[in-house]
Amino acid sequence: MPILDSKTMDLSVKNITRVSVHIIFWVCVWFFYFFYYKRYSEINSYTFGASIINLLVAIITVYAFNYHLIPNLLLKNEKKKFFAFAFVTIVMFFYIQLLLTLLLVIKLLSDGYRLFPEMIDIVMLFFNLFFVVFIAIAIKFYKRWNEKDFREQKVQKEKVEAELQVLKTQINPHFLFNTLNSIYVLAMKQSDQTANTVMKLSDILDYILYRINTPEIAISNEINIIKNYIDLEKIRFANRVDLDFNTDLKSKGIQIPPMLIIPFIENAFKHGVAKSMEKSWINISIKETNEGLNIHVANSKPQNKITNKTNGIGLMNVKKRLNLLYQEKYQLDIFEKQMQYLVFLSIPINLRND
Repeated sequence: MPILDSKTMDLSVKNITRVSVHIIFWVCVWFFYFFYYKRYSEINSYTFGASIINLLVAIITVYAFNYHLIPNLLLKNEKKKFFAFAFVTIVMFFYIQLLLTLLLVIKLLSDGYRLFPEMIDIVMLFFNLFFVVFIAIAIKFYKRWNEKDFREQKVQKEKVEAELQVLKTQINPHFLFNTLNSIYVLAMKQSDQTANTVMKLSDILDYILYRINTPEIAISNEINIIKNYIDLEKIRFANRVDLDFNTDLKSKGIQIPPMLIIPFIENAFKHGVAKSMEKSWINISIKETNEGLNIHVANSKPQNKITNKTNGIGLMNVKKRLNLLYQEKYQLDIFEKQMQYLVFLSIPINLRND
């Protein structure tokens, strides 16, 4: 017995569902025709025969439009051919319906049934046929629009995820490069803190290799990595920097995209401390408010040094990520003043209820 894979089984279930929906639809159409003609209840043969004729002609007409004329002509922008063939199809099938109905009436008359003249109502014959055809075509268009919209959303989602993954991989080497410099300084000094520092780096690597691939992580994890990074940089720059890092988080379970805050802090060290031989300072604040999660990063600016902080690779990637993740639901302001750089970021708060 052959074993069907999940893809084949899903396709089979989809086909069965599709056929079932078609059958249910046409059964409903037959009931519509049957109860319409049942007003002549004393002639049951006419009621049954007329409803079957209408049903068969409607089925052929609908499938001619939905599976031939519309996909092969209308959707390929051959509108003139479509309207020409549509007109011919409508006229042809309506005359087939009218002819079959007349033959049914003649047969019933020859068998001695009593018939009413209004049974052959050409206007109602046309209306009954193309009312159903119009509904079926409308349903097909709605389904096709939904499928197209779903495919477009799926493609867009995959594109966003791919772009986010690329941006993350661009951030990681830049981040690791600066972190490894701190380890190198300790190793050269043969410091007793080397082992502890290696453990901090191990945590950072674990974070980058395993946790960064998730869409969101607990903010406590991001803060822990920030603290590890700060410790490494403080070792690297010794007493050249005064750093103030505070958090004010009231809600539990706050989730944020990984590696979203660290690039701002990395930039503060790169442009505010590494390029200055004087005493520098960095102030970092992560605060929860009613509007969202506010991140402030401020750092001193080297004297008589003009740098363009907003063009760094790390910040450019963060901006791209923010646009992909939040569209217009975030606020990012970066200011360069005479004595300092200021970064303000506000993002929506996402809570996980465990």
